[in-house]
Amino acid sequence: MTPKLTFGVFADGYVRRHRRKDGAEIAGSTLRNLRNDIKHLKEAFGDVKLAELTEELVTEWYYGPHPNGEWQFRSECIRLKMLLREACAPGSKGVPPLLAENPFTLPIPPEPEAGSSDIPPVTPDELYHIYNAMPGYTRLSVYLAACAGGMRIGEVCGLMDTDFDLENKVLMIRRSVSHGADDLGPSRIGRLKTKGSRRTVPIPDMLIPLIRMHLEDRPDQSNHMFFQAKRGEILCQNTLRNHFMKARKAAGRPDLQFRTLRVTHATRLMLDGSSLKETMDALGHVREETTLRHYLRAVPEHQREAAERTAAYLLSADPSLAIASLPPAPAGLDADGDAGDMAALALLLGQVSTLMAGIAARNSQPAG
Repeated sequence: MTPKLTFGVFADGYVRRHRRKDGAEIAGSTLRNLRNDIKHLKEAFGDVKLAELTEELVTEWYYGPHPNGEWQFRSECIRLKMLLREACAPGSKGVPPLLAENPFTLPIPPEPEAGSSDIPPVTPDELYHIYNAMPGYTRLSVYLAACAGGMRIGEVCGLMDTDFDLENKVLMIRRSVSHGADDLGPSRIGRLKTKGSRRTVPIPDMLIPLIRMHLEDRPDQSNHMFFQAKRGEILCQNTLRNHFMKARKAAGRPDLQFRTLRVTHATRLMLDGSSLKETMDALGHVREETTLRHYLRAVPEHQREAAERTAAYLLSADPSLAIASLPPAPAGLDADGDAGDMAALALLLGQVSTLMAGIAARNSQPAG
């Protein structure tokens, strides 16, 4: 134990030592978030000697005010628990741990409801208006993000002409765009967000002519970047984001984010028959919870259609409901004429449905 070591000094060392699981340096944006968490934690515990950081002190902080919001508080809790876990681990060459036990024993707060989860998917008409309102050299980004792999904005900026196999109609997503180690400086090619983000996705037939045209129209054919920047070598995420934010107004959707195109892609895949695994593969997800919690949206029109189909099947044996759901008879028909025939037909259909349901139930029973 180092009795004079403060939490602040240990936390600064944690930032310097922090690496990806494979030992590589963390991305600039990740480092920025880490430093932000540590900054807030040092405001609470910076001068406290690590050996004197008790469960009581952590509990007092946990239940105290957190003016930076629920998401920031949750992030600080995760970071504090990980940092103190490292302090409880033995050092190299048999060096004893700095702490005998982790004073963070409270639960990690659940994820708050994200405001973006209430943003409805993009409609075809809205997508078309956004596409037309984008500058010519970046407009294809919205169609690609919505229809081919639900790409993140950094993945779109990182596309190269060699990623498009138009003969086999597939797109290979292999890189992203970020800033430097401190999340500053010019844009540069970087790693994808996760290992699962590396994926190959289908290119819809309707996009092939647009992609060919875009490839031919690029001003610098020796530059392999698919979306070429007006200034600099690589299209910056903020540039594309600003283009999108201006174009969304043309669609009357100031609530949209570029990420909503990815959400729309996931939602439509599921509604149009893709399995959960297929949707996860398209997005580059490895955890089902990520796809289900953050990327799927309810579409009221589809909910209505699904509810109507479900009710039509489950209530088909009730002849009174079958009759009630029939369209009104044309004017001039009496109850003893064609209208009576329609009622008889409805009754017959109900009986047939009952028979079919019974057969289906018997067929679904395991053999024994």
